Amino acid sequence: MRSRFLVPLAVALFASAAAASGAEGGSGASALITPKIGTIFWTMVTFIALAVFLRLFAWKPLLHAIEERERSIRESQAQTRRDRDEASALLVQNRQVLAQARQERSEAVEAGRRDAEVLKAEILEEARRQREQTLKQTQSQVETALRQAQGELRAAAADLAIRAASKLVTSNLDEAAQRRLVEEYLADLENRAGTSGSLPS
Repeated sequence: MRSRFLVPLAVALFASAAAASGAEGGSGASALITPKIGTIFWTMVTFIALAVFLRLFAWKPLLHAIEERERSIRESQAQTRRDRDEASALLVQNRQVLAQARQERSEAVEAGRRDAEVLKAEILEEARRQREQTLKQTQSQVETALRQAQGELRAAAADLAIRAASKLVTSNLDEAAQRRLVEEYLADLENRAGTSGSLPS
């Protein structure tokens, strides 16, 4: 509001100074060229009055506006620095989170690989135990069947020997008959051995 009155006031002061110098010299053109005491006086008075009015009504608001502008710029710079620091902190935090996520993923993959290896070893060990157990059971069954066949063969041989001896004792055989009897005994024994060998295991 004050600046609206400063320009007309300055114009009025200059006009009054010009009018005073014109009244003393009579001619405006010669008054500007020829230095006169009155013109110098009114010019100084006008300058001092203008300086006083500017100091009272223009400089303080102007300085205040400049200070406000400087303060606003400083606050903007400070806010910009704070925003930049926050952005840098967030960037560092995001990098740390990303690095931690990568490390956790790597650890999870490594743990999964170890678990898979342990499970594979356990499966292989269980398969080996089952194979050994099956082999032992099969071997035991074979040995049992073999012992059973041998027992049956011994029993048959003993039976045949008893029958052959009883025949020899009860009958008086010549050499040819004895030979035939022994051959029949051996053939019967071979037949029984073949039959026992085909027993199921």
